Amino acid sequence: MSGHFEYWKQKALAQREAYLETLQSFLRINSIEDMSTAGPGKPFGDGVAQALNFMLELGRSDGFAVKNLEGYAGYVEHGEGEEEVGVLVHVDVVTVGEGWTTPPFEPHIRDGKIYARGAIDNKGPALAAFFALRLLKQSGLPLTKRVRLIIGTDEESGWLCMKHYAEREVLPEIGFSPDASFPIIHAEKGQINPTLMLAAQPGAAADEGWQLLSFASGDQGNSVPDKATASVMVPAGAEAKSAAAAVTERWNAFLLASGVTGRLEPRAPDVLAFQLDGKPAHGMEPFNGVNAGTLLARFLYDYPFAGTDRLFLRFLAEVLHEDHYGERLNVACQDEVSGALTVNAGILRYTRSEGGLVRLNIRYPATLAPEPYVERLMARIQELGWMLSSVRTSKSHYVPADHPVIRTLSRVYEQHTGAPARLLASGGATYAKTLKAGVAFGPVFPGKESTAHLADEYAEIDDLLQAMAIYAQAMYELAK
Repeated sequence: MSGHFEYWKQKALAQREAYLETLQSFLRINSIEDMSTAGPGKPFGDGVAQALNFMLELGRSDGFAVKNLEGYAGYVEHGEGEEEVGVLVHVDVVTVGEGWTTPPFEPHIRDGKIYARGAIDNKGPALAAFFALRLLKQSGLPLTKRVRLIIGTDEESGWLCMKHYAEREVLPEIGFSPDASFPIIHAEKGQINPTLMLAAQPGAAADEGWQLLSFASGDQGNSVPDKATASVMVPAGAEAKSAAAAVTERWNAFLLASGVTGRLEPRAPDVLAFQLDGKPAHGMEPFNGVNAGTLLARFLYDYPFAGTDRLFLRFLAEVLHEDHYGERLNVACQDEVSGALTVNAGILRYTRSEGGLVRLNIRYPATLAPEPYVERLMARIQELGWMLSSVRTSKSHYVPADHPVIRTLSRVYEQHTGAPARLLASGGATYAKTLKAGVAFGPVFPGKESTAHLADEYAEIDDLLQAMAIYAQAMYELAK
């Protein structure tokens, strides 16, 4: 009976109050990367270190084998044996942005959901996985493999945590990451993360007339920017007042036609300050958002800016705006397993003294190699007067449908849900790709909204408890 799904279901449901109490304490930790507080043992700042230690202390209290790898990562382990099953989670979270109904680090429960930054990405599922491991330990069921809950700290940025872990520990070959969607994601796109620069050219733009003094949008490469600001100097003198009035009239019509909100305020006799509100979305699905930066550039590009000002606006307005699949960047491609390449323009900056900066988050199909598309991107941006300052790539990942890990997890999922375990592909990147045969496994159930990276991020409490039961049985089945 102990291996039956009903056993795990009832054990997980009995953890509801203890789980929620612990989760609320966990979510109160602001674990956004903060390099200003980084130091020995806390390479990504105080908050991330506190969140890692929170998880490790839970493990110590329950008598698990626990290790902290210099603050980059840690693990909580149960069982014995040469082989190992990995369950990979992370404790860092993305920035919060605006538009929250309740404070992002003061968890709030309403309508069966818990709201906080990290509720679904990834603290809620990470803690559900820990409680699942606890249930497995309490069951006393014999295992032939060790189950190791591997805790990362830099998933939302550069994955230096996993690099550090791999240098000091042997990564398991099989396992899962509870950091995406159910049923099973067996293919993950790779990423190309380029930083593009536009050199400032003093004197190239006229000192009179329309001038782009500054432009800013986005603070996270893997999120669609929902805010953009710009400061613009209009023609001086008698023309300034009439120009500002004409801009205001056109601006209001543009907002209405675009279905967004924004503000336009005079900051000086001949300076206008713009703010535009877009719609946030995860960078792997840029078509689900409205990029405030490229949309604002689209409005400004119709005015007679010159020189570097115009080159910057042209790139945003004519090339990046709504180019979700990289066609105008000459990198469009697709495969049968994971679909089309996507492009998110996540960070956009400009000043007349420093020039322009754009950071893209490109997600390429799982069965393709990135190198040809990096070369094509370099050639295209050079045509447009930009340069590639740096580029970081991450590999794609694919586990065949007939692999034993997929067969095991499919069986467990179907027992708990009564639904078929369809295999999915994702534009997202999870720690599963660090394993030879790792997959992303929940926690978002089919038909449910994922609020990762959004304002008012939440997780459904009943879903987290169901995921806990699924994870407990999955750990047992993989390690028995």
